[in-house]
Amino acid sequence: MKHLEFLKIHFMLAAALLTAGITMSFKTETSKKAVTVYHYDSTSMAPGAFSTVANWAVGNPVENCATPRDVRPCKISVPEGSTLSSILAGKNNSQVLDISEGYLPEP
Repeated sequence: MKHLEFLKIHFMLAAALLTAGITMSFKTETSKKAVTVYHYDSTSMAPGAFSTVANWAVGNPVENCATPRDVRPCKISVPEGSTLSSILAGKNNSQVLDISEGYLPEP
């Protein structure tokens, strides 16, 4: 009789854990962070120009970001909770090109 009670308790515990595990496995990600896209909106290639916030504009670029050479940055995606200035702060032109999503040709 004790064995039957023992099995019953442990079976219920196992069923509860299995139910919780299955329920959690179907949980979907409900909070996707918004991203703001900025495009390089200047012809300047002077030292430090790529990290100047005033040279960037919100939105996707008019030009195609498919230039194979890293001449000018094309666009940068900034996640919610961050700012363009914090991403560009302290970076030189080469470092901004490293984080750019695609490149623009020479002006």
